[in-house]
Amino acid sequence: MVSLLAVVIDLATLASIVSFGALVAFSAVNLSVIKHYFVDRAERGGWGVFNNLILPFIGFAFTVWLWTNLSGLTLVIGLCWLAAGFVWLAVVTRGFQRPTPVLELEE
Repeated sequence: MVSLLAVVIDLATLASIVSFGALVAFSAVNLSVIKHYFVDRAERGGWGVFNNLILPFIGFAFTVWLWTNLSGLTLVIGLCWLAAGFVWLAVVTRGFQRPTPVLELEE
């Protein structure tokens, strides 16, 4: 359904919106590495600080820098889409009182 937006939105704007989504995902991965390895598992010895804090922080900083190069329209649409997803998550988890649904793939 979202792909049908290509009929009413020019391709450059649509590509920017996709880029916004990718940057959100890359940011989440970098912040998750910091949370999981540096905070939760406290892997700080040896190369731990470099691999689990500094490198992911640099990656996050690059994604923030790339966000600043997106158009204002892209940021507005992307943030609205992100807010809609957050509201949907709140509805599905009944106000974050239940765990998020998990897709189980069995052969």
